[in-house]
Amino acid sequence: MITTIVVPLDGSDLSHAALPIANELATALDSTVLLLASGWGSTVEQLQSYLDEKSGSLSVPFGTSVVPDTFPATAIADSVKGTEDAIVMATHGRTGFGKALLGSVSEDVLKRSDHPVLLVGPGAKSFTSFNNATMAVTTDGSPISAMVLPRAARWAKALSMSVVVLSATTASGLPLGGAEPEALSNAVESAVAFFNREGIKARAESVVGVDAADAVSDWANTNKVALVAMATHGRGGLARTALGSTTMRTVHNCHCPVLVQKPVG
Repeated sequence: MITTIVVPLDGSDLSHAALPIANELATALDSTVLLLASGWGSTVEQLQSYLDEKSGSLSVPFGTSVVPDTFPATAIADSVKGTEDAIVMATHGRTGFGKALLGSVSEDVLKRSDHPVLLVGPGAKSFTSFNNATMAVTTDGSPISAMVLPRAARWAKALSMSVVVLSATTASGLPLGGAEPEALSNAVESAVAFFNREGIKARAESVVGVDAADAVSDWANTNKVALVAMATHGRGGLARTALGSTTMRTVHNCHCPVLVQKPVG
């Protein structure tokens, strides 16, 4: 159970885009929000005043934390260590794929923490609401990609979202993640059945392309998906992240936030 949603802020408009998202999640999940600021170049007093100002947009219980003279990724990962908390943060994508906050912070956070991280990319549209919207949950046919299902189900249920289980193949029908076609088909069928058993309306959709990140983000953007959920194992296919590129490119291209879940243990 998530008790706190950590929102790192760096003074940028993009980082502030995480605030209404975290506020709605906290409302639905009965959680609190922790606003966090870290780094160099500002006094503790300045950072605290900044967080106090930004907290005015929240309608849920909240706290603030200033961690001076600390690398942002370290401060963020340490803030959730030993908890069941989640992180909602923006990634700027200034250079390459997913350069965030003061650098590649979002990627570093994904490497350091097993906690769920909801990333808001530079292409994200202004947030409205998750309520009664669609969540796309990706699978590449691997057992690792299925590890996002329980988290996605809890969030979908709390937010009254329907689910589309999304898989990607080439034009000839070969899974882009490298799985066998039968394994991908079974994974998709199992995922849809899992959500249905949880009382969540779910269906399957297959997208065709030559690149998983482009295929997923294009479909999500075209169909006005409110949230994409994906697991990461750092190898290949739909669920590749900070150790690769597919997840960060999906985040960079999507008009909606992307929930990234690493395997625990």
